[in-house]
Amino acid sequence: MEFYVVIPASGSGVRFGSNIPKQFLKYRGREILFHTLDRFASCKRVNSVFLSIHPDYLNNKSFLEKLGAYKKPLVVSAGGATRQESVYKSLRKIKCKPSDRIIVHDAVRPFLSAGLITRLMDASAGEDCVIPGIKIHDTIKRVDKNGYVVETIDRDTLRGVQTPQVFRYDKLMKAFEIAAKKNFTGTDEASLMEKAGFNVKIIEGEITNIKITTKKDLKIK
Repeated sequence: MEFYVVIPASGSGVRFGSNIPKQFLKYRGREILFHTLDRFASCKRVNSVFLSIHPDYLNNKSFLEKLGAYKKPLVVSAGGATRQESVYKSLRKIKCKPSDRIIVHDAVRPFLSAGLITRLMDASAGEDCVIPGIKIHDTIKRVDKNGYVVETIDRDTLRGVQTPQVFRYDKLMKAFEIAAKKNFTGTDEASLMEKAGFNVKIIEGEITNIKITTKKDLKIK
């Protein structure tokens, strides 16, 4: 069983409020994307990494030279209009066995540990999909459209979901095909697996494995 990593990194950064996509902003002197790539490039069990980026960066000589410094095989291509499209385009480039595993990770989650990657890889044996999740400690309430509380939800049954998410290749491809037929757009790849009827298992994630969403997040570490 081999592992292939897919990192969709073609977002524009509009919601971040920056002229530069957030994955290309500097953190401790280097672009966030490279901190993320480091985590997988240093993992011996990863076969190769498939990176989708905005077409403008395919002609950025400085950026491409930095990618070329990695010893881990990297396949770089233009991303799609959406995350879902970007991931699917990368998946179609991967030549692997049906039972091999695909790891999909957010470009702007640079703080994950090697231990989390290893735990997910190990847990993926015999599973359709394994994802990391964090228990919810706040009280969660469902509200109506006018802002009135309808009910308090049992937080013991809730998890805040993260990436990386690990999938069996053939089943993830099937999930994408079903989503296309049903015109379904998921919030992550695991939601496509749910829609297709596959099992999704959650293991414990990491509090520090945050997704950089606002400029304040860059000051956390």
